[in-house]
Amino acid sequence: MSNSEKLGVAHLVEGSLRRQGNILRVSVQIIDGASGLATWSETFDRGPAEFLSLQQEILENIVQQLLPGSSEVLPEPATRSATANEALLLGRYYEQQVRATQEVDARLLLKAIDHYREAVDLDPESALAYSRLAGALLYLGDIDAAEAPIFRALSLKPNLSEVQHTLGLYYFARGRPEAYVAFERAVALDPDNADALENYAFVLWIQGVDEGVADLYRRALEIDRQSLSRYGSLGQILANEAKTDEVLELVARIEQRFDGTDAYRLISLLMELIGTIDEAIAWGIRARDLEPDNQDHVEWLAELYASIGDFETARALDPTPSIGLLFRMRRYDELIDAAEFQMIEQPNDVEVRYLLAFAYNTTGQYGSAVRVLVSTGLPNTTMTFPRSGAEWEGYFTLMNATFGLGDLEAAQGMAAWYIDDPTHHENADWWIETHKACCLAVLGRDAQALDKLEQTLRSPRVAPAYVFEDSPCFRKYADEPRYLAVVEYFNARRAELRARLPGTLARFGVSL
Repeated sequence: MSNSEKLGVAHLVEGSLRRQGNILRVSVQIIDGASGLATWSETFDRGPAEFLSLQQEILENIVQQLLPGSSEVLPEPATRSATANEALLLGRYYEQQVRATQEVDARLLLKAIDHYREAVDLDPESALAYSRLAGALLYLGDIDAAEAPIFRALSLKPNLSEVQHTLGLYYFARGRPEAYVAFERAVALDPDNADALENYAFVLWIQGVDEGVADLYRRALEIDRQSLSRYGSLGQILANEAKTDEVLELVARIEQRFDGTDAYRLISLLMELIGTIDEAIAWGIRARDLEPDNQDHVEWLAELYASIGDFETARALDPTPSIGLLFRMRRYDELIDAAEFQMIEQPNDVEVRYLLAFAYNTTGQYGSAVRVLVSTGLPNTTMTFPRSGAEWEGYFTLMNATFGLGDLEAAQGMAAWYIDDPTHHENADWWIETHKACCLAVLGRDAQALDKLEQTLRSPRVAPAYVFEDSPCFRKYADEPRYLAVVEYFNARRAELRARLPGTLARFGVSL
């Protein structure tokens, strides 16, 4: 596959930069994507102080070659300061390195932030510099520090797509619905802003919109075909809509274009999302084999083995299991001991609070579950934008805890709010249907609750046992044949995957 095919473009622009004494020699050529031949080339010799104006000159030449007679207005440079421009480029370089990996390298991200701070000091009128500083701070998790630079960028250039996109990220981090408007405006200002397209699609989806969302993700991917994360974002949406065939087509594209651990881990995740956990394990092993010292791959494999009910292998892989793995193995007493200690060390970890509260519920400690959620501010009895998975899980755990305590007024109020909330998806996998069923059970609408439970059988993904068997809202169905049939269905799927796994690993040529 040629580079133009990989990028989905008709032409490529290639260039090189060499220094000869105090002269910078820049060579640029336009390559025809179909023939691979150069259709235009030029060499420019300039001094360092002229480098910024040279960039604009090269851009104008390229536009005239590809769009002769075009009246398109070229964008202004991000800054008129050569030193600020250099700081911006260095900041972008380090930030992209951080965003290209699964684990955030705080050291590199702080270097990017330092360069962006330098850029705004050198050019206080550069909206892009302020916007990128705010974006990096948000990625670091410092929402308060991001506030001043993003609103400074907004005051300088409110009609810059990247500024509106960063504003959307800021509002999203604050849990404010204005994020939707900002992302929508960012897309309107630049329909080729892939980041804005993807985040606009996401806020639409969490508000319950299905129509057109996958197309926005597809558009972002077509613009940025070399970004592995774009494949992952589209794949997760398609998996949520139970579009298994399209997910498999996307996996084939990833295999064709990418290689290495990041690609293998993404494919492993997508295979888990469509229920083929045996193949997810095989891809996870491939990733581990490339990076045998990376404990993340081992922990992921342990979670996959736990998801098919092979707790023995999961424990062998991870002898000191994380709280998440203890949760998947339903080792609730051990989880409580570990999570209570971790709550002291990491009091702001939302997921730990939710998992601890869930474990309290399963052991009948409903008051402790309420305490650990409410005393730390999670969750409210009504949810606000955004709605992360951890927030939703905290919400249902609190509802189950109040239900277990016998506080029907509070539990049924939370259940009714969720059932009446319009932001639900009809094509989602087991997750939403199960939580709807739980709410209906709390409301005493048992026939409807059982109908919803049966709808989970359509999910390609394998629902975990703890959702059905350890949630207080379903305990009254312990002898109900329809409920038991759902439980047995997913147990049988896990058993089938365990039986199929050895053959799958042999087919992939890997071993644990």
